[in-house]
Amino acid sequence: MWFPRFQRENWLECVVMAETFITFPGSTDGEANQLAGALQRRLVEADREISVRRERQNPHSQDGGATLAIILGSAAVTSVAKGIASWIARNAGTTIRIHSPDGTWVDVRNATGQDTAEIVGAALRKGSSAT
Repeated sequence: MWFPRFQRENWLECVVMAETFITFPGSTDGEANQLAGALQRRLVEADREISVRRERQNPHSQDGGATLAIILGSAAVTSVAKGIASWIARNAGTTIRIHSPDGTWVDVRNATGQDTAEIVGAALRKGSSAT
């Protein structure tokens, strides 16, 4: 039986990516739907390489979905964290909940400045290959 030999220059770098969810606790379904749409647009502006989709909590609902599902690798965490931080700064009073694949979550509200991007980045890193 013949097995091909792998040459170092032909190896592909693999990045493990997991899904992170963002919800809007304390918001009505209609408000959460609008907030999800606005944040989705901001994240795509921040980094066009990430995958962001909206999910409906109620499959019979006609809205776009009030939950964001984000798939990102470690390289995109910083730009996405900055995008979320700037969105939070413009949407004062809105709480977002970042749900990590390991079942933990972080609520972020009324945050501004560099600390916000760092907090959000730490929460997002739990869902990417970065440690």
